[in-house]
Amino acid sequence: MNFHQKRNVLFRLASGFLLLLNLGVSAFAMSQVIMLRPDDPALLIIAIGVTSVFSILEMFIILKGWKKDSYLYKIAFNDNGRVNNVPLIAVIVGTALGLGLSALGISVYILRSDVTIKCSMLIVASISSYLLINCMSYYFYLILFRNREVNLKDLIK
Repeated sequence: MNFHQKRNVLFRLASGFLLLLNLGVSAFAMSQVIMLRPDDPALLIIAIGVTSVFSILEMFIILKGWKKDSYLYKIAFNDNGRVNNVPLIAVIVGTALGLGLSALGISVYILRSDVTIKCSMLIVASISSYLLINCMSYYFYLILFRNREVNLKDLIK
């Protein structure tokens, strides 16, 4: 396996692991919704189920093309190999939104005692963690696949 294929495998394994963490958050949210028994659990269970299905589907798609190049390269980088700024700005906004919603969901879950509000905040935390994990995967891809210039100092080391 060459260096490029190793980077692809590393990216796919790391992204799959992060999505597995999101499935853990969704499973915790599902168990809490079932245990706390809110007034209308159907919509909450559907929301957690949809988030879990998206995570599983994305994990399957990421791990499917094991050593192949990802289509993310065309989005993340321009034709000349530089970072594409428009998607990067969108991911930065998504990261800020994901961090804010995760903090909101966790803090309200801890502070409030109403069962319906607790379950709703678990849904917010589950969806925002999915967003945050996708943003982290994008940053990891940028770091892993950016073109680095080689100079003599690098060759000497």
